[in-house]
Amino acid sequence: MEPFVCLSDFIAWVQVQKRFFKKVNLDKMRYYCALLGHPEKKIKTIHVTGTNGKGSTVTMLASILMEKGYHVGTFTSPYVKCFNERISFDGEPISDTALLHVANQIIAWYPTIEKDGIEYPSFFEFLTLCAFVYFASRADMDYAIIEVGMGGKLDATNVIVPLVSVITNVALDHMQILGNTTTEILENKLGIVKEKIPFVCGVSDDFLQDIARKQAKHCQSECVFPDYGAVQIHKCDLEGSIFSYKSYVRMELGLIGFHQIENALVVLEVMDILRAPLGITEEMIRHGLKKHFEFGRLEQVLDYPRVYIDGGHNINGVARVTEFVQSLHLPYTRAIVAISHDKALAEMIHLIDQTFDEVIFTAYTYARSATPEELFSLSHHPKKKMVYSLEEALDLVREQPVSITIFMGSLYLVSEIRKMIKDSEK
Repeated sequence: MEPFVCLSDFIAWVQVQKRFFKKVNLDKMRYYCALLGHPEKKIKTIHVTGTNGKGSTVTMLASILMEKGYHVGTFTSPYVKCFNERISFDGEPISDTALLHVANQIIAWYPTIEKDGIEYPSFFEFLTLCAFVYFASRADMDYAIIEVGMGGKLDATNVIVPLVSVITNVALDHMQILGNTTTEILENKLGIVKEKIPFVCGVSDDFLQDIARKQAKHCQSECVFPDYGAVQIHKCDLEGSIFSYKSYVRMELGLIGFHQIENALVVLEVMDILRAPLGITEEMIRHGLKKHFEFGRLEQVLDYPRVYIDGGHNINGVARVTEFVQSLHLPYTRAIVAISHDKALAEMIHLIDQTFDEVIFTAYTYARSATPEELFSLSHHPKKKMVYSLEEALDLVREQPVSITIFMGSLYLVSEIRKMIKDSEK
């Protein structure tokens, strides 16, 4: 293969690489890492999986570590603003030049991979390798927080041995790959737990906690669960969240929604494990949580009319948004909805129908989007309609302002509408 000379060529190439391989182990990923000099062994990491809240948890942790003065890399997916943000350093996406450099380092090994009779890396494997190589190349890198792509046990990221492993929560999503029950999904995610490495597990169900404890015992690992009954919520509205938890009094969050408080409890338990060895104080944790922000998670993108975007893309993600909207008791709420065709459409739409005063179904441009007609046919809302483009949806929002409008149902939708709104403001 010829080296990539511009980022657009690389992105076009990597996005058509095979998305999924049937895996029984991680031998192929370990082979790639060995070719590259085992970059994954040269970085100190925190490993994060879970059905929802992975991205928020990663960025909360990074914000706290940076408050201490550490230099922190993050590997997340998918992206909201730009492709490069999947691999970030101190909150800034990897530069085009750096991304091309690490990508070309990897493809330089393709003749050897072919000679050895090994399959080329999949899309996600390649990006994971890019992250590992980039983080390992930085002399100023202190810690990297690595988000699992899907599941855990056979995920490409699972070749690392972290300081701590994190499972944010478990809900039904990607069932065709991870399993049809929360038990199966949790067992898959518990695959990131390493021998004698502590892990924090955000599940609250007693049965699921017992499964996690068994895995902890098997791995001789400390297992910590947040005590959701110990949280006191002082405020949770459109202006922000304030809560107390155990010895942490009146902690403020930069994100809104009850689910973000739950994510923060997971983060606090992780910090209780890392505080002493990393020299982190409560004040650093407090400032890190308050400063923390993440694109596309109940993010306000317009002041008037008041418009938010949220990338929740499964039943649990939609449920947490609708729960929050119901708690606000606003006079008139509107949802603009686009969802990938392979999701639990009827269940997600049912939750949306029950919550909003008006529902508009549309589609994003990526091929996975369900059609507006398909979504519309599943809705029983008395005030529902369809629009066939996001431009039309945005025009409607501006022409007919209501108390709050939320674009929701997919991170692909969030990425497209966010860019559209920001471009219109230039």
